[in-house]
Amino acid sequence: MQMAKGLFLINQVLYLVLFISMVCAFRAISSISIGLILAIGPISNKMDRERLFHQTLKNSFLAGCILLFIIHMIALIYTRNIHEGWNDIRIKSGLVIIPLAVYCSTCITKTLRDKLLSYYCLIVFAASLYCLGKAVITYYHTGSTSSFFYHDLVSPLKQHAVYYSILVFVAFIFLLDSFSKRIKHYGKYLHVFLIIFFSALLFLLSSKLVLVFYTLFMLYYIFRLAKKKPANKSWIVALFITLMAVSWLTLSTANPVSRRFSDIIKGDISVINNEEFSARTYFNGLQFRLLQWKFTAEILNETNSWLIGVSPGDARHFLDQKYVSSKMYTGDPSKGDKGYLLYNTHNQFLETLLQTGIAGLAVLCFLCISLIMIGRAKKRLILSSVILLLLTWLFTESVLETQYGIMIFTFFPLFLAKD
Repeated sequence: MQMAKGLFLINQVLYLVLFISMVCAFRAISSISIGLILAIGPISNKMDRERLFHQTLKNSFLAGCILLFIIHMIALIYTRNIHEGWNDIRIKSGLVIIPLAVYCSTCITKTLRDKLLSYYCLIVFAASLYCLGKAVITYYHTGSTSSFFYHDLVSPLKQHAVYYSILVFVAFIFLLDSFSKRIKHYGKYLHVFLIIFFSALLFLLSSKLVLVFYTLFMLYYIFRLAKKKPANKSWIVALFITLMAVSWLTLSTANPVSRRFSDIIKGDISVINNEEFSARTYFNGLQFRLLQWKFTAEILNETNSWLIGVSPGDARHFLDQKYVSSKMYTGDPSKGDKGYLLYNTHNQFLETLLQTGIAGLAVLCFLCISLIMIGRAKKRLILSSVILLLLTWLFTESVLETQYGIMIFTFFPLFLAKD
C-alpha cells in the first residue's frame, strides 16, 4: 500500500515537472518526464489493478499513431538520406511514447486532472510574468516596444510564440470553463484576473491562428451564455461589446498585432504562379504556404511518388531544390543565414503527403477523425475546443515535425479526456 501511494505521488510530481518543462521549453526534461511516466504506469496498474496494461490502450487514436510511425519506419527502405531518415524516426517516436504514457496513467482521475491543470495555469502565469519582466527591462534599455510582442516576448524562455500561445489558450479555456461551472480554483478574484491576464497575453503573443480562434470561441461562448442564462443579459452584452471593441482597436490601430494581419491582406496571391522569383521577392505567410502546395505537387509529379511520397529523409532536400531552382532567397553564408532553405511546407497534411504519400496522409486523416471522436464522446467544452484548435493548427504548421509539436498535439487531448 505504501509503495502504491509512493508511485501515485511520484506520478503527480512527474506531471508537474512535465508541465514546467513544456512551458519553459526544457525539451530534454520533457522527454525524460514522459519516459518516467510511461515506466511507472504499468507498475502502478499491476499494483492497483493486478495487470500491467489497461483496456484504454485499445483505441483508434493510439492505433493510428502506431500505424503512422510504422509508415515512417518503412520509408527508411527507400530514402536516400538515411541519416535524416533516422532523425525523423527519433522525432516520430513521440507519436507512440506520449499516448502510451498518458493512457498508462490510469491513476489520473478527473479530480486529479483538474488539480494538476490548476497548477499548470500557475506555471504558465509565472513563466509569462518572467517574460513580461524581461520585456520591461529591454524596453527600459532600448525604448523598443517589440519586446512585448510575438517571438520577442517569449525569447527569454527560448519559446516559439505560436506554440506558447496554444499553451496559454489551454490555461485560459480551463479557467473559463471552470468559472462557468462556478469552480474557483484560487478564489474568485484571482481566478477572474488570470482569465483576463491570459486573454491579454494572447493578443501580445500575436499568433494569427490563435487570435482568430480565440475570438470565434468567445463569440460562441457568449452566444451559449445568452441561451443558458438570459437573466444575466446586461453583463453578457457588456462582454460582447468589450470583445468587439478590443478586436476592433487591435486591428484598426497601428500596432505589431494589426501589422501581422495586414501583411496577409496586402500580398498578391498571383505571385505564386511565377516560375522564377528573385532573392528580393518577399512572401507573406499566406503566399508562402500556397507556394508549398505548388511545389509539393510538382515534386510528387516529377518523382512519381504520390502513393508513398519521397520519404521523410528526402523531403527537405527536394523542397530546397525547388527554392534554389525558383531563385528564391537562399541566405547569406557569411552571416549563417540560410534564407528559405530548410523550410518545410508549414502544413502537416501537405508535409505528410510529401513525405509518405497518400498512404501517410490517409493515416493522418484517420488520426484527426479519432481525435474528433474522442471529443464527441466526452462532450467537454475544454476538450472539444482544444482538439479543434489543434486540428486547425495542422493546416498552418508542420506540427509533427518536431518533438515539441508532437508533445502538444498528442498530450493535451488525451490528458483532457481523462475521467
